[in-house]
Amino acid sequence: MHPKERTAWAWLICLLIVPTLYFVWFRNLNLMPDSTDLGRLANLAVPLVIMALVALGVKLVNVRNANKLGNDILDERDQLIEARASAVAHQILMAGIIVVGFVMPFSATRWELIDTTFFAIVVAECVHSALMLRAYRNGIHV
Repeated sequence: MHPKERTAWAWLICLLIVPTLYFVWFRNLNLMPDSTDLGRLANLAVPLVIMALVALGVKLVNVRNANKLGNDILDERDQLIEARASAVAHQILMAGIIVVGFVMPFSATRWELIDTTFFAIVVAECVHSALMLRAYRNGIHV
């Protein structure tokens, strides 16, 4: 399995599990009962830290394997796959941020804005990982 494909699988699984737990369970859990804003911030920090640890762990495994095998250079195919997946994910992220930045500020609370922004980022990253997996499995068609 290609290291970029392994990274996409790990990241997609992490993005499907951890933010789902946040939106379903963590968001209403009060870790700090005396302050609602601080408690909500702590609830948001938990999935972000877990996602950062998963990303760093996968990166360390890929670097270790690349050093063992001696091939850490990306070829043109890898760059094309990354560029196509990033372009689509960027468009989805911009659509979500436009909704958050131009539509929601007039009627939403600050935590609704934060949660919607987090959701837009998660959706864009899921699409990015899914497109990378599809390209590595099915190939690139110009």
